[in-house]
Amino acid sequence: MFGRKSKLERLKANAQSDFLRCKDMDSADRYNRMFVSRIAQRAKTNLDKIFVQGAKAEEKRQQELSKAVKEGKKTFPQRAQHDGYNSLKGTTGVVLSWVPEDYASTMYNLGADYQIQEKNAHECLEAAQRVAEKLRTDLQTLQTIELLSFLTPKDTAGDARDEGQDT
Repeated sequence: MFGRKSKLERLKANAQSDFLRCKDMDSADRYNRMFVSRIAQRAKTNLDKIFVQGAKAEEKRQQELSKAVKEGKKTFPQRAQHDGYNSLKGTTGVVLSWVPEDYASTMYNLGADYQIQEKNAHECLEAAQRVAEKLRTDLQTLQTIELLSFLTPKDTAGDARDEGQDT
């Protein structure tokens, strides 16, 4: 029981230190670039996952809100916050990833707003791109980070091909 919690705390500390360590790494060293690239990919996956978690949590919150209104309650469930930690499945197994709480909160709230249609896909993609740029700066990487790629329309390439064809 005690060992399990301390192991989780160690994993969280390692995930956070890995992210923060990227700021001080020399980009000329190949090993450092590979490490930063790995952390950037984890952060991207983590932020995408946080968006989905925000959407699912908001769906549940809306159901609870509806129930509270029907029951005449005066207090309503508030939107939760995300701590920035997520476990991710990779080729080497399960790893714990961390992103700063302001990034996590932004993505979590974007997911929630998307779920209740306060923001559309385009607005979410724009906001996510701003987060991605901050992330690139924080990690000091030249790697392209594209968040929420699952929201981009799949047929945009097909539209470009269709426009070039004569009928």
